[in-house]
Amino acid sequence: VTGPFLPDLTISILVIWFLIFSIKNKLYKIYINIYFYIFVIFCLICILSSLLSDNILFSLKTSLFYFRIGVFSMLILFLIDQNKKILDFFYYSLFITFLIIVIDGYIQYLSGQNIFGLAIKDYRVSSFFGNQLILGSYLSRLFPLFFALFVIRKKKKQIEIYFISILFIGIDVLIFLSGERTAFFLLNLSTIFIILFIREYKLF
Repeated sequence: VTGPFLPDLTISILVIWFLIFSIKNKLYKIYINIYFYIFVIFCLICILSSLLSDNILFSLKTSLFYFRIGVFSMLILFLIDQNKKILDFFYYSLFITFLIIVIDGYIQYLSGQNIFGLAIKDYRVSSFFGNQLILGSYLSRLFPLFFALFVIRKKKKQIEIYFISILFIGIDVLIFLSGERTAFFLLNLSTIFIILFIREYKLF
């Protein structure tokens, strides 16, 4: 929500720390899996493609350091293996973020501006994203992850299920109000996969 700078900075710092930590504690086994191998091959193809492009430096700026995403994934895997509660922390972080964005989005839709005074643009809700009309994109891409974290939670109180249901409906409608067709398509695609693969929540 804050933009690309803070997430990129956080990932970069954590990746450097984890690489040093891995070497120091000889955690080489965590990188020995088929998914990481495929990711490394993908990174090499991206770098090779950049070297063959017309604007090499511009292209390398994004592809050369893309490996940090794979290392960051291994860090997440390591943290989950060490402490399963990290999934609960992540779930609640997303829950609070989604709740604030949904409330703010509806305030902007109904009053014409959000809690920080950012006006609605071209009749499309953008919440904290302002002139960047990516609210629907943000919600639709994180929605499957949020739902997955909700599903794997072992202890679910009945009131939590009802509250999450209302939040999901709020997210659905807000994505529609954002006017992003791709985001709306992705949301429907996620819903289809949920219906097909998660029996417990088909009716939901």
